[in-house]
Amino acid sequence: MLAEEFWLRTTEETIVSDLTYDLRSGEPDFLDKLVASTFGTLALDAILAGKSGVMSALVEGTYQLVPLPDPGLGARKVDVASMYNTERYRPLYANKLGLPIFLNRLPGSSKR
Repeated sequence: MLAEEFWLRTTEETIVSDLTYDLRSGEPDFLDKLVASTFGTLALDAILAGKSGVMSALVEGTYQLVPLPDPGLGARKVDVASMYNTERYRPLYANKLGLPIFLNRLPGSSKR
């Protein structure tokens, strides 16, 4: 609907694409599949153990069940300038030594 409206207003063509793995230009790799299946298994283990209000997460490089974030905290923000080359629409790959798998830390974390 957005593409159609854009065309009606500008006569410019658009390409509609779900930004999933396309964002980094590839199919899910082994690590993507491993983390996803492990998260799912942890969630199932939590259900079978009668736990609720938790989610699967990577904490300091280890799989954990953590409390669901407080919705009152609002949406998490991505620091686009430090994580992406906006001219190429690609992640920045340099200077990641010491960062965790998702390349960021919680606000106030002193590690790095």
